[in-house]
Amino acid sequence: MRGGTSKCWVFEREALAVPGYTVDEALLRLFGSPDPRQVDGVGGATSTTSKAVIVSPSSRPGIDVDYTFAQIGIDDATVDWGSNCGNCSAVVAPYALDAGWVTPTGDETLVRIHNTNSDQVIVERIATPNGRWEANEDTMIPGVPFPGTAVGLGFVNPAGRSTGSLFPTGRTTDRLAVDGEVVTATLIDAGAPLVVITSHAARLGDVGFADWPVEALPELERLEGIRRSAAVAMGLASTTSGAARAIPKLAIVSPLPASDDADLNVMMLSMGRPHPALAITGSIGLTLAAANAGTVVADALVTPIDSGVRFNTPAGVIETWRRSLDGDDVVGATRTARLLATAELPLPPLRGTVAAPSDSREGTMPSDFPIEPQNDKPREGGPAPLDELAEPPQHSRRTVLTAVGLFAILGLGTSVAGGSLLNPPATTEDGDFAGETLKVIIPLAEGGGTDTWARFIGTELVHFVPGVPGFAPTNESGGEGITGSNHFKSSAEKDGTELLVSTATTVVPWVLGREAVRYSFDSLTPILVNGTGGVIYARKSAGVNSIKDLVGRKKPLVFGGITATGLDLTTLVAFDLLEAETSATFGFEGRGPVNLALQRGEVDIDYTTTSAYASAVEGIAEEGKAVVLMSFGQLDASGKVVRDPNFPDVPTVAEAYEKLHGKAPEGPKFEAYKTLLGLTYTYQKGLWAPADAPEKAVELLRSSAHRLAGDKAFNKKADKILGGYPITADASIGERVAKAYTVTDATKTYVLDLLKNTYGIEVH
Repeated sequence: MRGGTSKCWVFEREALAVPGYTVDEALLRLFGSPDPRQVDGVGGATSTTSKAVIVSPSSRPGIDVDYTFAQIGIDDATVDWGSNCGNCSAVVAPYALDAGWVTPTGDETLVRIHNTNSDQVIVERIATPNGRWEANEDTMIPGVPFPGTAVGLGFVNPAGRSTGSLFPTGRTTDRLAVDGEVVTATLIDAGAPLVVITSHAARLGDVGFADWPVEALPELERLEGIRRSAAVAMGLASTTSGAARAIPKLAIVSPLPASDDADLNVMMLSMGRPHPALAITGSIGLTLAAANAGTVVADALVTPIDSGVRFNTPAGVIETWRRSLDGDDVVGATRTARLLATAELPLPPLRGTVAAPSDSREGTMPSDFPIEPQNDKPREGGPAPLDELAEPPQHSRRTVLTAVGLFAILGLGTSVAGGSLLNPPATTEDGDFAGETLKVIIPLAEGGGTDTWARFIGTELVHFVPGVPGFAPTNESGGEGITGSNHFKSSAEKDGTELLVSTATTVVPWVLGREAVRYSFDSLTPILVNGTGGVIYARKSAGVNSIKDLVGRKKPLVFGGITATGLDLTTLVAFDLLEAETSATFGFEGRGPVNLALQRGEVDIDYTTTSAYASAVEGIAEEGKAVVLMSFGQLDASGKVVRDPNFPDVPTVAEAYEKLHGKAPEGPKFEAYKTLLGLTYTYQKGLWAPADAPEKAVELLRSSAHRLAGDKAFNKKADKILGGYPITADASIGERVAKAYTVTDATKTYVLDLLKNTYGIEVH
């Protein structure tokens, strides 16, 4: 079920009594963890979509349903029982009504729920017109694209449920010492333990709220330190390293003008990442903090508030309410819920043995680590059996030690040939990567061209690296590649074992100087680069038969674009250089849809990369429906534009200019074109190490990539993936890439002016 802004798999308690499994093991296997993609399970690979709701009819007086929440780890084998999820709580009442556990009463039915994680009573009010229950999906909330059934969600007397006090330290603000600095924070326990800091304390004070989710990424490690320090101060952990990941939650707030539609800006972190909307359990604490003078929240309010609060979140405005019910203080919000699926989830029997971590650098795992049926008896140091689930110890995070060996090998989607992911750190100073794992950060989503390229290159490269390290491809998508690239810049290991993938999608925002970009290719070290090519083609029925038909037109040719600030930019600069008479429409979801629009006559001119040429253009060109006008060309070692080896008979953009204007191109526009050609085509994709990675590690990786590039067997396999464009990793790579990635002020100014004056696009 979808509850609020979360996706939650709902299990009846008895369904998790699986022979041979503890509850934790069953949930991890069902969700497909540990694996950053959760590809072999029902998890959604984000903290908001890797959640379980476990319910049963209650025998407690005045309670209808007992409910336990579980946060399933994604890339680690953990199940966190230490906190409730307010969004997932919204599914409990609809589920209980569907199951017949609660009988509708009147036009509204009140369902009373006991959350066992926090010993919290929750009341949920849901519409049952004329005493009949039927899901009426007619209510929208911020952060969810579709409507659901409205659920009024109220936490009864929420103060101090985890620690025994609304303010666990007895103070409305505390000063936390974190890595030599002091941070002022409010530590409050209501709905869930919460630490609240200002945007200035989060180093976001000068950043527009819309940019907080991206701009916060370089600060995540520091923010996590603040959160863990708060956990100790609140008595939730004895040491910062022992703090659970789920609690306390951390919220960042800033003031809003009294005239605004909301009272306060707020962004929360969920499992160490910016929450896409707002954790409802966190909103309860924020609401009570707003009503108490001297808190960080109250101080940020322009007008004092002692009831509900309107929070401006990354997804929109979410409003809470506060009222008295039968003498109890009830704080809540309206959420929505929707049934997504009713399913049977096959759970395979556990294997007879599971490999345990090895001390060997050969990557071998001993086979004497059995998993035996538990018969509901807890293992020493392991997770609790089912009968303890209704009352889990607060704030405990149970790590399934026996599952780590199995899932770390089978679930991470990595190659571990010659290197164990569980080995302690080795070193590259001895001349090899034995015992290491090469982690490759892919800042775009799984399944695209860049992801395919990175996984192919990485899988092949590790076999050429001395010591044959493991390979761990890791997708960190978001912000058109900016999110993962920023995170790499702020937190990548500096020992040469972590590399970043670049592509045109991440290079162009850097060229344009977008404010959200924190990474810089000037401060990264190239390990290898690889290019691609492409052609510009047009619809013949638009009156285009040759290059000369680009000028002297009665009506401009319509170019179909995805976004002007991505790979399309090189084409736009080419049109401007040629003085081609074109206009543009943007917003297509890919080159495939543009190609179809061209065939339907909706756009007139387009480009395609080499890899898609055969499927997208070759056929319609042979049929006489389209004409290939020019290729982008390639930059040679001296920086000259030469013909693309995949299109030896097709003139380059530079040659097209000469045909149109009778002279070779020169000047600022041509220099800008050559710069973008190098960045987005000739050296389009690359692997980069941090600038301060050890020279020995860089040398090992570059020499390995150079050997890979010359391997006949590899090149035979690589033909389809790389399109015939070679990998560059020779001795001159540093100099060549540094030259290609030098963007002059004149080029940057020209490109920004082109976007603004021709296409009405201002870059921020």
